[in-house]
Amino acid sequence: MEIDNNFIDKILRNPHYIGWLIGKDRLNPLHSEWIKYCWDSNEPRGLQAFRGGYKSTAIDLVGIIRSFMLNPDDRIALVRKSFKDSSTVVESVKQAMQIPVIKEIFKFIYGEYPRATIAREGRLSYNFKKSITPEASLTAYGIDSSLTGYHFDRIICDDIITLKDRISKAEREHTREAVRELATNIIDPGKGSIWIGTPWHKDDAWKDINTFCDIAKYSINEYNFLGEEAVAEKKKRTTPFLYSANYELEIKRDETSLFAEPRMAEGWNYNKRSYAHIDCAYDGNHYCALTILSPLDNDNPEIATKFQGIGFAYPGNCKAWANEVARLFKRYKCRFLLNETNPDKGYFANQMEKLGVRTKTYSETENKHIKISTNLYEYWDKIRWSPDTDPEYLNQIIDYREGSEPDDSPDSCASLIREICKPNKSRSRALWE
Repeated sequence: MEIDNNFIDKILRNPHYIGWLIGKDRLNPLHSEWIKYCWDSNEPRGLQAFRGGYKSTAIDLVGIIRSFMLNPDDRIALVRKSFKDSSTVVESVKQAMQIPVIKEIFKFIYGEYPRATIAREGRLSYNFKKSITPEASLTAYGIDSSLTGYHFDRIICDDIITLKDRISKAEREHTREAVRELATNIIDPGKGSIWIGTPWHKDDAWKDINTFCDIAKYSINEYNFLGEEAVAEKKKRTTPFLYSANYELEIKRDETSLFAEPRMAEGWNYNKRSYAHIDCAYDGNHYCALTILSPLDNDNPEIATKFQGIGFAYPGNCKAWANEVARLFKRYKCRFLLNETNPDKGYFANQMEKLGVRTKTYSETENKHIKISTNLYEYWDKIRWSPDTDPEYLNQIIDYREGSEPDDSPDSCASLIREICKPNKSRSRALWE
């Protein structure tokens, strides 16, 4: 490979080639269009594209490396939902800059190999940056980080709106306030900003972003380069509402939902005894759903009117999650773990008993939709959910529709409510007896 001016011009005009050079061979000319649209302007740029479309790989990773080639003194801030998410991207940039062909390209452009002068978690600078500033070439932030007092030539806000914004009004308001702060007080006039991600709720922060920049949209219906088989698989593993939002980029109004947004708690009262249920998955597109509930206003769940809850949704075979389930069972001081035996004839229950988990089993005979639309519907507003609840778990409940999948979380929660709040309907058997 000969590196000359023609080669440099070609990869700058077609930056998906830079992606190929660093091993991101799924990028294509459409990604080049995204990169240039977002980076080659000092106007605010918004871009929504379907999940799994490599927008972060293209715009964050490749876009930053290309910017280093074009603007060596620029100071770039990368903002994601959490600092950890952002610093992971900074580490990926660091690794890509060490690839031999990338080092040769930078040597051709600047006359010397790129050498990191700052390489700490979330901060990265190189010797081609000649300006002396407090800011590094690239700095990672979460939406709760303080950027006050710093100045950047470009701010990238990537996936700052997530599933948490879908299930929590408080989270939506928090993110919207962060967006307004970034847009009005942090981004200097005449400097570029990039806003990328997917929509999650009709009142999420995209509503604010749309007030100060145009948003280019690339739905999977028009730009499917993943293949029909991959799309079919995503439909199986995603609720209809979220598929519409995250892949078709449409927030569709649906008045058939049984469940309002969950009521969230500030924490967890570990002085209360809890009860647990596991809905096991072994193959296909199901999740292992673990529900833990404890009554708050009365030790007897049959007459309690307030509960605290926490839930987890694990993809894949339940056997892989056995130790984690046992750990959570003990952490939340559960009296027993309830487990349906229909799928595995009691295999998982016996496995949990060996791990020291008191287990009760039952054979399910009740219609799933009736169970969910009665038991869970009746108690939904009585439960305050821990902030540590898996967002996927709660999303399955608020997106529940009869016949749609995944429905493992509402099934698990409804089964546990039936067991502890309506024992006259219970047919469980304790393995420890």
